[in-house]
Formats: sequence, structure tokens, C-alpha cells
Amino acid sequence: MSEQKFHNHKSYQNESPILVNLLSNPEKVLDLGCNQGAVSHHIIKTFPNVKVWGIEINPEALKLALPVLETGWAFDLDDLDTLESKLSGLYFDHIIAGDVLEHTWNIEEITGILYKHLTSKGKIIISVPNFGHWTTLWVFFSRKWPRNPRGIFDKTHKKVIMRRNLHEFASQCPNAIFKMAKRGYRFADTLKWPKFNKLIILGLYPVRFIPYIRDFITFGYLFTITKP
Repeated sequence: MSEQKFHNHKSYQNESPILVNLLSNPEKVLDLGCNQGAVSHHIIKTFPNVKVWGIEINPEALKLALPVLETGWAFDLDDLDTLESKLSGLYFDHIIAGDVLEHTWNIEEITGILYKHLTSKGKIIISVPNFGHWTTLWVFFSRKWPRNPRGIFDKTHKKVIMRRNLHEFASQCPNAIFKMAKRGYRFADTLKWPKFNKLIILGLYPVRFIPYIRDFITFGYLFTITKP
């Protein structure tokens, strides 16, 4: 049998300071999709006394993360039995899932399991792409769905997520407090003309204050699920 290949774009290997900034005096953190450990390393560098655990589907990437982790496991999050087993007896004050859960089939079940492993006042920090971005409409009329290595049209996405889907993440989290932390505004998914993209977004600044309409220039959502 040939070795399994994993989608491992470099965009998954950054420190994601926007996620780390939402941590509040963390002691025990679980980093989902920890990849090579960039986020975990950033957490430890920012909060020297913190302990970080990691889950990553790619065992080769996990090997590079292990030096900064208390423990790391390589498995598919959709394997719910394994997720339950590995987290048995562990509780975290923060769980980070940065652009990870859209790559799974069992979003509600996964967050439900994670929620059980939060301490009181603990929170899950989640970022996901917005399929309600205006570029999806453009794709609809082009009659060809992109198979990109990153972004909204990442070829490994398994779930379509829009604004009114976000509360589904907390559907199996009893009494959870859902809070929108940030919207990522971007006119287009492009690294080629970042200044042009930034200028358009600045010109559309007033749109950010118009409910519904602003969803069309929201490239991704960042939100938290907190345990009372």
C-alpha cells in the first residue's frame, strides 16, 4: 500500500497571532491541527508557563511539533472514538481550532466532545472560512468549482459554512456561550495583489456596519464557545 499523502499547504504553518491573542492566562491548551507546531510554539513563547497538547492528522508534521508539546497525537478528528480516548482524563482552559473543522465531516460531534474536556470558564476558539463570500457567487456563474490549495475553495474542505451555520458548532455544547470575536474582511482570496485588495476593503469600510451585506465581504469568521 502506498504511503498516504496529506494536504499540507504552507498557509497551515503560520503562528496565527489572531488566535493566540484570544487566550486569557492559559494554563492548559489543546491545539487542533497543530501541524509543525508554529501556533503551539507561539503560545509557549507568549505564555511561558503554559502547557500545550496537540492533535494533527499528518504524523510527519506532528514529529516537528512534538518538542514543544506535552503530548501530541496523529489521527483524523472524524475518528470520534479515538478523540474521546486520547482526551480521557484531560481538561483544558483553552482549545484552539484554527481553520481546521471545515476539513471534517462531524463538526457538531467533534465540538461536543471538546466541550466536555473544557474546564469551567474554558473556551474553544474557532476560525472558519465563509462560503457566503461574494466570490462564491462568481464561481456559481462560472460553472466551475475551484480546487485550490488554500482559502475558501481549498480542495480538502468537507463542509460548507456560512454565517447562519456558525451556531451549529455549539449544538452539542450544553449552556454554551457563543460569541463572535472577529470577522476577517477581504475582497478576494489573493496573495498576488495584497495592496489592491487592502485598498478595496478600505473603500468598503462602511459596509462593515451593515448587517447581512457585510457577510459578502467577510472571508472568515473567528468565534468562541465558552463553558459557563
